[in-house]
Amino acid sequence: MLSSKEELEGGLRLGAVRRVKRLLYITQVLVLILAIFVVILAEGRASLNPFYLPINSFLYFVLLMMLIISVEAMVFMVLEMRLLKSNSTKYYMAKRSARRSIIIIIVAVVIALLFLTPYFGNALEDGLAMRGTLTNTHTVAASSNVTFYDRDNFGLRQVTKVTVTSTGGEARVYLVSEQYMNLHHDNVSQLIQYRINTYAYVVNRTMEYNTGELQAGKYFLVLDTLRSDASSVSFQVTSTMSSTFLSFVPLFAILFAVVNIGWIIYLIPSTRKYSKGAIYK
Repeated sequence: MLSSKEELEGGLRLGAVRRVKRLLYITQVLVLILAIFVVILAEGRASLNPFYLPINSFLYFVLLMMLIISVEAMVFMVLEMRLLKSNSTKYYMAKRSARRSIIIIIVAVVIALLFLTPYFGNALEDGLAMRGTLTNTHTVAASSNVTFYDRDNFGLRQVTKVTVTSTGGEARVYLVSEQYMNLHHDNVSQLIQYRINTYAYVVNRTMEYNTGELQAGKYFLVLDTLRSDASSVSFQVTSTMSSTFLSFVPLFAILFAVVNIGWIIYLIPSTRKYSKGAIYK
């Protein structure tokens, strides 16, 4: 039997370990938040109006910190289990941790397999594509247009290409930013001068324009109805997911799975050991 002094020392040590764990977690969360702000300010691409927060800039760091914190939680649990006196408590902690790790492994494996599947990227690109038709009234210039954003609010999706197809004749289509559309929406002659697709704007059957690195914002695809003969003009705005997102997410999913598999293997003998003296199972 343990003396009251030994029990007290064990309790004090356990309390100290838990205080260190709590302090370390708080410090790491604060460092993570500070690092995110530093990266955002250094890049200067984020904005509040319109809201734009490119998480690609700090995605790697966030995932890495999450992995480090997960490993630290396992280390602290080992320390706590060594200081605890109750086998029942140790058994419950080990069993609950193993169940949590199994869930993490399942989710991580599903994510990794999904992202690494060859058809996933194509299916994702097809799902993100924006399609429609520009109506040619032959009466009012620039009366038919479509609106889209170059990227989403978190920089995970970005427009890479605009494809326009015409039937029954030639069409003229202009890609313009919101700034110039607001200034010259009622004067297509002025609007033409500020088109982004400087050379690729005349559509004979099919026209493709690679947008490249457009500034984050709202854009208009405008059909010049007075200078177009086509009876039907269809378009497709193609978007792709960030290569950073597609690379780091499956990588860290695999790392999380490996770490938690190793943790379960480590817990197996401990669970068996503590289950013998546990009051409840």
